[in-house]
Amino acid sequence: MDINHSDTLYFKKDSIVEIILGSNRTNRLINNELVIITKSNKLTPNEFLTLVEVKRGFKKKIDISSKLIIKRQNMNIIFKKLEDKKLITTIGKKIQITEIGNEVLEKVINKIKDKIIKLFKNIDPKNMSGFISILKNL
Repeated sequence: MDINHSDTLYFKKDSIVEIILGSNRTNRLINNELVIITKSNKLTPNEFLTLVEVKRGFKKKIDISSKLIIKRQNMNIIFKKLEDKKLITTIGKKIQITEIGNEVLEKVINKIKDKIIKLFKNIDPKNMSGFISILKNL
């Protein structure tokens, strides 16, 4: 890895602490948005994340369970609820997202995307210190 002198300024202890604190605040804000937006669409965050993984191509419950760190028993409940809501369909062992599931997924993703874009809109991408300022503002 090639690091010049100006790059090392961001690896000082105080900067690392700011990055840790900022990423924690960012994670919480995005999690709160996820909870609010999924709830308004009659989903739990875990149901939403499962839909995302099914859309991305995961076809086995065990794979999604491992990826999302959800107990297999809870994953079975999530799949049952998603099937009851007609958001996914299981044909044999193959899991597919339905058209209704796609619509709900796109709606939720777009709302979350808009929130994240608003957070990052005023930052100059050429200015690395802007990254730390984003974290402080979050």
